[in-house]
Amino acid sequence: MKRLLHILLLLVLASQLSLAGDNNREYIQIDWYPLLTDSVGWNITCGGIALGFVDGGAHFNTGGSLEFSWLNVVGAKYNTGHGQRLSMGVGIDWRNYKLEHSVRFSKEGDEIQLLPYPADAAQRASRIKVFAIEIPVIFKQRLGKNIDVFVGEITNFNVHAGMKTKFSTSEGKNEEYTAKINQTPVTFDVIAGVNYKKIGAYFRYNPCRVVKKDYGPKFNTLGIGIVLGL
Repeated sequence: MKRLLHILLLLVLASQLSLAGDNNREYIQIDWYPLLTDSVGWNITCGGIALGFVDGGAHFNTGGSLEFSWLNVVGAKYNTGHGQRLSMGVGIDWRNYKLEHSVRFSKEGDEIQLLPYPADAAQRASRIKVFAIEIPVIFKQRLGKNIDVFVGEITNFNVHAGMKTKFSTSEGKNEEYTAKINQTPVTFDVIAGVNYKKIGAYFRYNPCRVVKKDYGPKFNTLGIGIVLGL
């Protein structure tokens, strides 16, 4: 009997939630990828999963330097109904800046330096990784059936970064790691690209220093890759 009462109570609650959803449907729409909606007006949105390569300039291995972003873990989107869409959300970003085999990152005191490897060094690898909470504001314009272009600004709160270098010499293996590199705490990106349906290509430029002035070499990055569900 108690189990039947519990089931009846659950059915009543479900029916009430369904009625509440019907009453609010004209004001707000749920937009979770891949079941995306694109109703006129405000929508809750989730998407913008991006994977690409980043280039930090000289000495960087572009093919080995990767970026992963989820631009809108959750966000809000406004659709004008005339081909324009404006979105703002909260997301995450992870970047791996990998050096070529000619130089390495090394920390001397509070400063990250670019140094050559020992002459007999082998198995060389050196990188900086940065994790950020990001706030993207992106404008999209419909150009034709299933085709959009987009442009926007992304504010990055770089909450964690680390440096790792490892190599081996005739004297043995060497490894240097630090989780404190004095990264620039807030940086800004410009992003632009084109979508076909929910698959797109993007480029993303960061004019800000990755490591703060006086604490490491100056480099900023250009990323290019694919994005889904933006």
